[in-house]
Amino acid sequence: MLSQKGTYILLIAVLSITALSCSNSRHLPDGELLFRGSRVSIKDNNANRKEKKVLRQDLAGIVRPKPNTKTLGVRLKLTLYNIPGGDLKKQKGLRYRIRNKIGEPPVLVSSVKLDKNKELMVNLLQNRGFFYAGVAAKFDSTKRSKKATAVFDITTGPQYTINKVYFRKDSSEISQKIDSTFSKTLLKPGEPYNLALIKAERARIDRELKELGYFYFTPDYILVIVDTSVGNHKVDMYVRLKHRDIPPEVYLSYTINDIYIYTDYRLNGKREDTSKIDTVTINNYHIVDKRKRFKPKVFSRAMAFEKGQLYSLDKQNATLSRLVNMGTFKFVKNRFERADDTLMDVYYYLTPMPKKSLRFEIGAHTQNDNRAGTRGSISWRNRNTFRGAEELMIKLGGGIESQYSGPVKQPDIYNLSLEANLSIPRFVVPFIEIKTPSRYLPRSVIRLKYTLESEATLLLISSYNAAYGYSWKESPKVEHQFYPLNFTYVNTDTIGNINEILRPFYNSLIFNGLILGPTYEYTYNSRVGPPRMNSYYFNGLIDLSGNLIGMAQKADYKTNPKELFGQPYAQYVKLQPDFRYYLRLSPATTIATRFLAGIGIPYGNSSQLPNIKQFWAGGNSDLRGFPSRLVGPGTFNEYDTNRTSILIETLGDLKMELNLELRQKLYKILHGAIFYDAGNIWTFNDNPRLPGGKFTSDFYKQLAADVGVGLRFDFNILILRLDMGIPIRKPWATENNGWVLNQMDFSSSTWRRSNMILNIAIGYPF
Repeated sequence: MLSQKGTYILLIAVLSITALSCSNSRHLPDGELLFRGSRVSIKDNNANRKEKKVLRQDLAGIVRPKPNTKTLGVRLKLTLYNIPGGDLKKQKGLRYRIRNKIGEPPVLVSSVKLDKNKELMVNLLQNRGFFYAGVAAKFDSTKRSKKATAVFDITTGPQYTINKVYFRKDSSEISQKIDSTFSKTLLKPGEPYNLALIKAERARIDRELKELGYFYFTPDYILVIVDTSVGNHKVDMYVRLKHRDIPPEVYLSYTINDIYIYTDYRLNGKREDTSKIDTVTINNYHIVDKRKRFKPKVFSRAMAFEKGQLYSLDKQNATLSRLVNMGTFKFVKNRFERADDTLMDVYYYLTPMPKKSLRFEIGAHTQNDNRAGTRGSISWRNRNTFRGAEELMIKLGGGIESQYSGPVKQPDIYNLSLEANLSIPRFVVPFIEIKTPSRYLPRSVIRLKYTLESEATLLLISSYNAAYGYSWKESPKVEHQFYPLNFTYVNTDTIGNINEILRPFYNSLIFNGLILGPTYEYTYNSRVGPPRMNSYYFNGLIDLSGNLIGMAQKADYKTNPKELFGQPYAQYVKLQPDFRYYLRLSPATTIATRFLAGIGIPYGNSSQLPNIKQFWAGGNSDLRGFPSRLVGPGTFNEYDTNRTSILIETLGDLKMELNLELRQKLYKILHGAIFYDAGNIWTFNDNPRLPGGKFTSDFYKQLAADVGVGLRFDFNILILRLDMGIPIRKPWATENNGWVLNQMDFSSSTWRRSNMILNIAIGYPF
């Protein structure tokens, strides 16, 4: 935390760097000017407003060289380049590193070739249909500032549009196939001429033919002739085959013949990779597995190809993806070999991973309420347990978390877990064989887990879980998890000497009994793949417990509580949508937002959700201006209770959270952020131990809010995050409707200690 004096020093340093950056031009060679970038102006009105904006951005983006980079409006790298001053004779030392490793040399106007940039711009405009575009260029400079801007005045002229599109069909079979799919053409009459669209149309035809067995076809065999003599700024397009360039094998549609799978292929091996010795044939698949490691049926399920089918690029990619995602093979490759004029043999070469492995993990973590801890685990993995590419993982883990400072202490937490997971690469459903067209193999999962958590001498929570379900992907962006069988038994003991103030509160918090019911989780993530301007993430969870049995027994926790196997059971409906939106303003700047809701409705046999299913607020990836798990519920404030010696995390049945964050790349691995968080939790029913905690129509008046700044260090393998959050609205505060902006006092050490919350974490919060 900065003192008042430290704040002044930091401010002076920032102002000094800004002043130095303004004098960068003093260090330029005589007669040179600093290149400030380009300015593009479109002088005529042939393009509409939206297209003008796109053209200005695209034309400015192709100007070379790029000007010196800016960080928050300041050419910081250029400033650092100039700070050492003079010629550096030695290629070492701090001055050399600042100039050549961190700094950036000035981009001079003399390096900007206007004629070359004009050619690039004319070419781009012609590719967009502005065939008679003109570009004028000059430098705009002032001797006093010793800086110059390249100014480009554009006259686009009329944009040509597509009049008619013809496909020149001939007698060849491949030509007939193209003609049959030409209704899907991307070249539509009335659309502007665009070279990128022509290339996309050639790629579309190639994909269509690949699905019809034309293995050797490529987009280069398609020619699009553009006729500009139509008049009225229109063009006719003629799509045809380059018959003179097409070899005979391209005209043939190929059928899959024999499929060979080598399960123990060694990279760079000297043995013949087409040996048929020790081949086992199942469903027309020839499997070479000399060591008998795998059941042959494993591969018949993974193959998208079948003998007698036409070659298909989609099925080729699907097969490779399934083999890779099986998780058993380190390397997967394939090749095709002509067996006859129209027959193709397929060879798959698989290099297995080690069947068994042992993994150790150890790490440390912190919470923003002065708690720190360590976690460790050891896991054993068998990647081919029953010769069906099943993966068995047994994991033993444990950790400790303790508060190292603070006026009011929270209990130390110790935890231990033992887990066994068996993952089977197919849908295991009694009496039914389910096949999926997806590129990803589905997984059937059997899970057994035991966890033990001790909160110092207060609580001992034992949890036993058994689950059976399925996990599968529709595409790289869409994933499902469905557990129709999910059984959890929780046993919570109060241990040691809990005083009379704590005991009633703990008794209302803990849960003993059964949680049984299905869960379903859906995830959509459009951020998979290349970066885009707008991207989305959505995760939705449905969690049910005791619904059917509770209704059958007419359970009511007040008048008719029921048990199963001698234990009470939870009855609730829980929904948890998590929506995130990312707006990429530039390669270095992103706005990230999140809306998270938790809706837990206990009924019948339950007055509240089990504590292991409830929501909490506050923490490193939540409300970062508040201590971990101590916000709410509602207007309840844990600090106002009579428990002066120890604090207990607060939980609720409902939750709402909103987050907004501006992320900016500052320098190489260093990123910065400005953020705003708001949210709270509530109980569904009244709880006398949590006054003000019930959800009402005034929930929006009970939102906690904070603001803050952060630094992130992106080391590729992990991201270290430092966020400083400050509360600006406390829902339990009685004055000024909870807003506490007027109470800010950075010069007060007491205020800073209570309100400036440092969050140290790994990874982004969302």
